Amino acid sequence: QQRKAETFTVSPLHSGSYQLGYRKTREYGGGSAPPGDGISLGTAVTISGAAASPNMGYHSSPALAFLMTLFNARLGWWLGNPGPAGNDKYFSFLHSYNRSGPRFALRPILTEALGHSDNTHPYVYLSDGGHFENLGLYEMVLRRSHLIVVADGSQDPKSRFEDLAGAVRKIRIDLGIPIDFIGGMPIYAKDDKDHKDDARYYAVGLIRYSCADRDTSGNSARDGVIIYIKPAITGGEPVDILNYASTSAAFPHESTADQNYTEQQLESYRALGSHVVQTICGVSPRPLPLMADDADNLIKYAYYKLPAAMQPTELKSRFGIS
Repeated sequence: QQRKAETFTVSPLHSGSYQLGYRKTREYGGGSAPPGDGISLGTAVTISGAAASPNMGYHSSPALAFLMTLFNARLGWWLGNPGPAGNDKYFSFLHSYNRSGPRFALRPILTEALGHSDNTHPYVYLSDGGHFENLGLYEMVLRRSHLIVVADGSQDPKSRFEDLAGAVRKIRIDLGIPIDFIGGMPIYAKDDKDHKDDARYYAVGLIRYSCADRDTSGNSARDGVIIYIKPAITGGEPVDILNYASTSAAFPHESTADQNYTEQQLESYRALGSHVVQTICGVSPRPLPLMADDADNLIKYAYYKLPAAMQPTELKSRFGIS
């Protein structure tokens, strides 16, 4: 009743939903062509950015859905249901999941306008992944990834971590896997003057797979590591970044509605991103690319920055830290 959406992914091998099922990508969403011409990368990327849609998950409302459909402010896409509802009872060439869209537009248009899209019909409505979970963290935990680096570029000037909190909450509810951030979240808003000494660009957490999984021997599964990175202004940035930050109250969390970045604006974001990564990896400022083993250095550097009482034993054994 609150989410009004489910996760949906497209990968080189399979496309679909954990709740409904998956189809081979070479057979999914490619029109009437034979297998081998499934949904394209361009189509998948375009759908993933369909932010303005009548049906927007937990952002949806009946009145807004009707008005956006009426004025054709529709960036979503109708594709075949990857579950059993995508099969035709009589003819295989009529399976909806093989097609690039519905054969008749009237029913989907009415469904959009009334906000009645669901997962029980031959076609499902796909839109921006942020209408369910904006970081992609849910799908990574679903796949049991053991090292996850999340770069959160959402507009969050007050450091309320709405997208991260929503992902952690959904993962705990659906998958039974808690995510615990060691040492809290030392990433602060730009106008927070009380925490400049301990401000950082990242937080390290443990993904408690051991709470839900067992290995083949019956032992608790190995926990994973998440490194959460977020742009912030701590006062130690290069002078040109601090200068731009003083002229833009929202930087580095300006709205993505601004699609016409100036040279100064774009370079400030690029330079801040480079500074953040180099600071986390513990390397002196120099042109990219960084070290080849950045992932391990991220974890080790974060580990040594933690107070001794908070240094997880999982990382000690994993990297042979004495």
